[in-house]
Amino acid sequence: MIPDSLRPHLRSFAAIARGICAAVLMVRPAQRIWEWIDEHVVIPQSVGSVNPGRLDTSQMPFWRGIYDLYWKRSTHYVTICASARVGKTLFAICCVLHKIGIWPNPILWLDPTRKTAVSFSRAELQAHILECAPVKERAIIDKVHWTTLMMHFIGSVLRLVGGGAPTELAGFQAELVVINESDKVKHTVKAEAPSHELAIARTKQFRFTRKIIEESTPTTEWGRIWRRFKEGSQHYVYLPCPHCGHKQRLTFFSEEKEVPFDADGKPLPAGEKRTEKTGRFKFEHLKTPDGHHDLQRVERETVYECAGCQKDINQSHQPWMLRRYELRSHNPKAPIDDISVHVWAALSPFEGWGMLAKKFLLARGSAAKMHDFFNSDLGLPFVRKATDIKIDDIEAVIARSPEYFLRSIPRRPEFLTMCVDVQGDGFWWSIRAHGLAYDQPDLPIWTALVDYGAAVSWPQIEEIAGISTDKSGKINQYTFTDTDGTVHEYIVTAGLIDSGYEAQQNKKVYAFTLKNADVFSPSKGGGWQHLRGQDVRTSPVNDDQQDLVWYYDDGFKQQLYYHCIKEHKRLWWLPRNVGPDYKAQLTAERTQEEQQPNGETKLVWKVEGEQGNHLGDTEKMHEVLLDAAIEEKLGEIREKWLKDHPDLAEALREPEVEDEDAEEAEEEE
Repeated sequence: MIPDSLRPHLRSFAAIARGICAAVLMVRPAQRIWEWIDEHVVIPQSVGSVNPGRLDTSQMPFWRGIYDLYWKRSTHYVTICASARVGKTLFAICCVLHKIGIWPNPILWLDPTRKTAVSFSRAELQAHILECAPVKERAIIDKVHWTTLMMHFIGSVLRLVGGGAPTELAGFQAELVVINESDKVKHTVKAEAPSHELAIARTKQFRFTRKIIEESTPTTEWGRIWRRFKEGSQHYVYLPCPHCGHKQRLTFFSEEKEVPFDADGKPLPAGEKRTEKTGRFKFEHLKTPDGHHDLQRVERETVYECAGCQKDINQSHQPWMLRRYELRSHNPKAPIDDISVHVWAALSPFEGWGMLAKKFLLARGSAAKMHDFFNSDLGLPFVRKATDIKIDDIEAVIARSPEYFLRSIPRRPEFLTMCVDVQGDGFWWSIRAHGLAYDQPDLPIWTALVDYGAAVSWPQIEEIAGISTDKSGKINQYTFTDTDGTVHEYIVTAGLIDSGYEAQQNKKVYAFTLKNADVFSPSKGGGWQHLRGQDVRTSPVNDDQQDLVWYYDDGFKQQLYYHCIKEHKRLWWLPRNVGPDYKAQLTAERTQEEQQPNGETKLVWKVEGEQGNHLGDTEKMHEVLLDAAIEEKLGEIREKWLKDHPDLAEALREPEVEDEDAEEAEEEE
């Protein structure tokens, strides 16, 4: 029994306890993620945005719907396949800020390279952090806890890693992983799994709460971001017509597609689909009397033709349409935790519809420009149509190459590589020189065909490669003469040899490469099922005595025939006197469209002509070597040269953002 004299004191204690509990255990407001972002995120003036200051997600309101999908408890993967300059990186930055401020735990940001990670951190990420008040309050800013690639906060740590350094992706865990510009993250032979997968593996301890954001502008249909988009929910943004109210996804060209919902967006019965037709950008009426498009009028007067009523929609209606957006999924079979979204430039109020039409018209006739238009503006992979390499294409390569001849080198190289295609009746081989173009901005890589031919035996291959001497006791070398008359001599330092079934059974490739392992490696082309999602990987052979180099065959063929020869995207050179046998073999392979058992049309490679495409295969293997090893080594040489020539470096490269923690960033490597 409580005495009456103590009751007033107990009532007073209870009031105090209630007050303490109310203050300490106060329920957090039920705030949506984009509401928190609108309240706290500021776009820094320093990042060069056209709209610095407080972020207003209502300008592109469909991102609010994407934030809501990301924040669903069931969502673990968010894949954003988008064109350039539509806010996909800002989306990831805002998710990082929200995590630090609301649900702190470790965060990993994977960038394509360590260099891009450093630049991004200095120029963008840290600026956003310091402008976001609740996040800045949690930051521990001192020389130990705050560096370019590692930032500590109360309750969390943010680590940035480059995709080219898979060894840095070990020894820690993360609840949130961001893979920035996924298609640009390189796959190398140094890791059994791609850096993407190594980064995702860091989330295993948080498998019920983890969030993995992967975003990129797509490249080709076999690029990672497009494949991940197709595996996910395939959400598209639908906007209503201001005339008839019909909701549709905007597309540059009119297209038809089977979708699993009715015209109102309601799901159809399981397994059923209907054909959806989209509208298109309309500018064919903006022509001059001579039949050419008036580009000034195209820029000002391009409209969108509604798929429902066929009336013209001006871009001035876009804000009204965006406020009434809807997200619709095209893939009901996707895992419930795998959300993927497509966003492209026409959805942005900061992109002019007429500018998109003008860029398309200017890109016609150029495969390289059209490739960029599909990727950077439409947010779509560039799907090449059936084509072939012609003699004129080879002649065009020769014409744009420096003037040099077989068995000579046009510039002083860093490496010579030799690749060998093995056939039942002998061998075809080619040798290329690789170096840096020191007279061009950013010192791009050049590669020049030095020599090629046929051989009949392994000893002959050793002689050609400079591994053994010829009958006169000489070593096969290739020379380059400097402007001062100094003669430099080179031999082959690395090479790949085809080790397909016939090559291995008849020619004993593994025995030869094991004997000459300091120069040659066996190689084999394969599909994605062999490559485990990588472009290049290695697997042990001969009881781990050597590694077999697997490479994505179709991908490197595309790179050789389109990237190097047709689209001129690499300094890829040929000598003036390259022979007709070389030209015949490089033009013997072409692509053609074939229908697959599942009904889809796929580009397949076909070889025609008596000589086959053996030299084309050797050139393809040179591309594999560049991707797997040579580019990285040349990159190291480039960085050393820039450090040794600071005055020249300033004239050759754009200035980088300086940072007081540069020394700490270098020490982290």
